Amino acid sequence: MTSAPRRWAGAMLAAAGMLAQGAWASGLCPAHSHTLVFFNGIWNTPDDAAGGARALLATLDDALGPGAGLAIGAEVFYNASGLQRGARGGIEDLVEVFEQRAAELDEALRHRWELFWEIVDGRQDGWRRIAAVLPRAYELAVALTDARNARLVAQATALAAQPPTGVDYAAHRLRLRTLHTLGRSVLLVGHSQGNFFLDTVYRTLPDPSAISAVHIAPASSRASGPHLLSGNDLVIAALRGALPGAPPPPNIWIPPSIRDTSGHQLIQTYLDADRGGRSAAGALMAGRLRALAAPEPRASPGFFTATLAWDGEGDIDLHVMEPGGAHVHYGARVGASGTLDLDNTAGHGPEHYHATCDPQRLQTGIFSVGFNNYSAPPGRKAVLQIAIPDRGVARTVQMDAGPPRGEAGDASPFIVLRVAVARSGGTWTATVN
Repeated sequence: MTSAPRRWAGAMLAAAGMLAQGAWASGLCPAHSHTLVFFNGIWNTPDDAAGGARALLATLDDALGPGAGLAIGAEVFYNASGLQRGARGGIEDLVEVFEQRAAELDEALRHRWELFWEIVDGRQDGWRRIAAVLPRAYELAVALTDARNARLVAQATALAAQPPTGVDYAAHRLRLRTLHTLGRSVLLVGHSQGNFFLDTVYRTLPDPSAISAVHIAPASSRASGPHLLSGNDLVIAALRGALPGAPPPPNIWIPPSIRDTSGHQLIQTYLDADRGGRSAAGALMAGRLRALAAPEPRASPGFFTATLAWDGEGDIDLHVMEPGGAHVHYGARVGASGTLDLDNTAGHGPEHYHATCDPQRLQTGIFSVGFNNYSAPPGRKAVLQIAIPDRGVARTVQMDAGPPRGEAGDASPFIVLRVAVARSGGTWTATVN
């Protein structure tokens, strides 16, 4: 596109910046200066991973103390490999062990699936109570735990041999770039197999002063920062020799506990306040976070944000159709409810839209988000990502950008995602489809 619309839009952006600052102060969006990014291990549902991120953030806050004066948020860079709660896919061997051995001991145990999931989650709380009445039940708990740990090792080995697809990494890279443009210092924390993802993403941000990493129970031999590994972590010990390279040496001893017989779980072992893991993890994270420098912000946070990037030179434009009819793009960067605060014409992106945090301006209804390939050559791959402050990334879609369409495509951009904003009393929600 010509430079004239860009220069005109730049003048409009100054006004948009003032609106964004005022809106941010209104309270719909958290004013975070730092973000803790959690890379979960395999066998974590999204809820499990979110719980891990919250536990890490609480541990970090305690280590920093009340006078730290830092506004820290937490997000999950989700690793979807492995478990989906309630499904048997990939864990049929564990199901078979449970069903057969439980029936041998007592038919009533065979239908106690909450006991099965306790083992999958690395716990044995219910088993202890049952073993007091039915001592042989503990034999089943041990057998199932051994099978579970073997499955963890097998899946970790497979993950190393066949890394996740480029789509997974593209989603993580784009969100990390977005956090940087928002002026956030970022602490990456990986647990178990999540460190495979962390190591890859860490090397994509060319600003080492604004990013740091901590590895907890690392399964990988590569290291982007210091680590914490217990000498009685049975899962990582079993991975030695099973993966290329070797995990780092243990540097802490967290005493065994019936809460986690594998010695490997994040919350049950490494963040357990009673056995020393939590204080060690907190001190490690706090030290790395204090050393970070904040990057210069180039974009504003929003009630939700949309970020567009692509894999080469050329110009692809982000478009947002707001509920009230405003069409936000490079030629009209300020809408009724949001602003295009980053516009890229050279290549790779990102382009960035933020919905206002001002409840007086934010509209309810459907925000349609898409793009137009203005002048990028055919074959470019575009990545569009929607993020929400209290949840992090909500959706990431990668697609072919199609042929260049120039200004003719501005009136009919390719709509990829829709964000439904709703309000009930004083509560606002955003749902992405």
